[in-house]
Amino acid sequence: MELNYDILLVLLSLTASSFAMFASFNYVNRLYHSSATGRLFLLPIYSIAVGSGLWGIQFINWLAFHSGNAFQFSTPVMLASWLTSIFVGFILYYVSSKKLMSFNLLVSSGVIAGLGSYATFYLSAIALHTSNNVALDPIPLLIAFLLAVSVSILAILTLSWMKDYAGENPLLVKLILSLITGAAIMGLHITFSASLILQTDTLIAAEHIVSNKKMLAAIISLSIVCLFLLVFTIAMFYEKLGKSTFKFNILNKQKNVIVNALDAKDALTHLPNRRAFQHLLEAAAKRCARSGDTIAVAYIDLDHFKPINDSFGHHVGDAVLVRVAQRLQAAVRGCDSVARLGGDEFVALIEEIKSDEDIIPIVERIVNSIKEPFLVNHHQIEISCSVGIAIYPRDGNIEKLMVCADKAMYKAKENGKNQFRFYDAEIESASDQMLELHRDLHLAVEHQQFNLVFQPKVDCKTQSPVGAEALIRWNHPIKGMLPPKDFITAAENFGLIDEINKWVIEEVCRTIQRAKQEGINLNISINLAYQQFRNANLVHEITEVLRDYKVPPSKITFEIKETVAIKNERQFKLLLAQFKIAKIKIALADFGLRPFTLAYLQNLNVGELKLDKIFISKIDTNKASKALIDAAIRLAHALDFNVVAEGVETEMQREVLLDLGCNHMQGYLFSKPISEVKLFNLFKHLDVNLESTSELLTIDYSTDKLH
Repeated sequence: MELNYDILLVLLSLTASSFAMFASFNYVNRLYHSSATGRLFLLPIYSIAVGSGLWGIQFINWLAFHSGNAFQFSTPVMLASWLTSIFVGFILYYVSSKKLMSFNLLVSSGVIAGLGSYATFYLSAIALHTSNNVALDPIPLLIAFLLAVSVSILAILTLSWMKDYAGENPLLVKLILSLITGAAIMGLHITFSASLILQTDTLIAAEHIVSNKKMLAAIISLSIVCLFLLVFTIAMFYEKLGKSTFKFNILNKQKNVIVNALDAKDALTHLPNRRAFQHLLEAAAKRCARSGDTIAVAYIDLDHFKPINDSFGHHVGDAVLVRVAQRLQAAVRGCDSVARLGGDEFVALIEEIKSDEDIIPIVERIVNSIKEPFLVNHHQIEISCSVGIAIYPRDGNIEKLMVCADKAMYKAKENGKNQFRFYDAEIESASDQMLELHRDLHLAVEHQQFNLVFQPKVDCKTQSPVGAEALIRWNHPIKGMLPPKDFITAAENFGLIDEINKWVIEEVCRTIQRAKQEGINLNISINLAYQQFRNANLVHEITEVLRDYKVPPSKITFEIKETVAIKNERQFKLLLAQFKIAKIKIALADFGLRPFTLAYLQNLNVGELKLDKIFISKIDTNKASKALIDAAIRLAHALDFNVVAEGVETEMQREVLLDLGCNHMQGYLFSKPISEVKLFNLFKHLDVNLESTSELLTIDYSTDKLH
């Protein structure tokens, strides 16, 4: 097709094309930083805008380069050309604004956009030349298609990298790229024109010859433009990521973080896993060093998630986790990342922030999205999340950042859950104290700085001692004697509770041996902590210790808190079966804190119920507490359980318990905690018939008064 250009229209076309590209840079930047909801709203609007702009530029080019031709219009074909151009705009924006862009996605989208660009041109040619027969020349057509695909790929790359460009003079860079792209669009039009043959008269062959010459010049011009664009793009890659960018792959897979797909994704939610997130965090920190921006890590932990698996099954829990992942992705912006660390723990990487105020709307969306009810398998499930936020580089390097965010998350949980908390000086101070406690506990375990004191148990009728409850103490070298409330929770969190429990069991065995040498026959009960309850080898480890100290299993009774038993009923019953096989007795502690049923108690292989001191403290003043204790004692006796009341402090409480038929009791009314030597002397002094008594030694990890 012969070209007759008008220089003014050519300049107009170049200006319009450059303006469209400059606007596209800003559009893609907005899409990239929008939330998922904002992206859904903006993407079609931007696609229509740029598609219409490209379509209008296409007709300006027709007028600019074919000024000698007479045009006619076909409205349906023009409409088809306009819709095709909008589709091209959608492809360009959709792909270039994504955070992840693989090689396959880039090539496929470039091919589609290239085909769409030529289709727009071809349809406009038909629309403007309705009286002519428009034919295609195969070789120029192939060249035009290849160039269209190449320019489309380069345009996607340029838009993708410029959406978060952090180099110097971004405005100047955008203006230069816009002018180059405008020239490339005009060059494409010239190349497309060379592939068409308008069969209007007998001079077609001559026109075709002239077009071939002009096509060659157009190809050379376009190649130069593409070369400059490619060189400039490579320069931007190098400025942003360094020479490592060009090791086999100059494309960006999640900010040029190349991670094996199988190792980088969580199998359930398909989010990046812990390993992949670490790579994302390292890459984001490098970008911060260049751009001067900051990043934030939001550590997200689901509240009340574990009961979902216990109540509805793990398949429902997994479905909830998948829904949570989807909501978290929708809550963050396009430039942010969400990963699953494992279990019910997630983390969000929030980039390109200037202050804490930029983070708050994002984290609020995260918290609000999770507290909306989930409907899974006809079950309405309600959970929430606690979020801890740490900011780089203010709160430390990337190694410390996750730790700080995790500590802030735990602070949010302590403050009531369903909220977020920034890492601050208060948390840092508490963190230093925890580190000190961690170090001291390790030394305490290593040097065995623990000891046991004992509080006697008495028979309700005779008030004679029938056993004792042992209370663990930590003899801290600086702080003195510390009660359990000051260190047991920390020991559980630090993973030291098993070592402490092993020491307790061994010390109890030694106590049994010493008591036997004094002529005292003791049966010993040890309270299981929550973390110990998760140990699948617990019973096996206990029996090995008993065997080493030659203590019969019948001499040991373990107390398991009722709250743990109900929360993990299936695991609890499995553990009870193992204890039964080992011939070790079980007592249910803290009884009454949770609702219970007759069927629940009948299915438990326990021999004793221990009434919680909360109810005992009100038994002489509160009718409801007295009625509840009366019912519990009657039910326990019907099931042949022994009943022990703890925390008895007044004579009135003792009398009420005696009237209700309680078997044993303990508390400050009878004795405060005493040493092992004093305990043995107490039994000897009262000359109790120990051969017929059931002596109970309980290792209590609950809060107790220190005397």
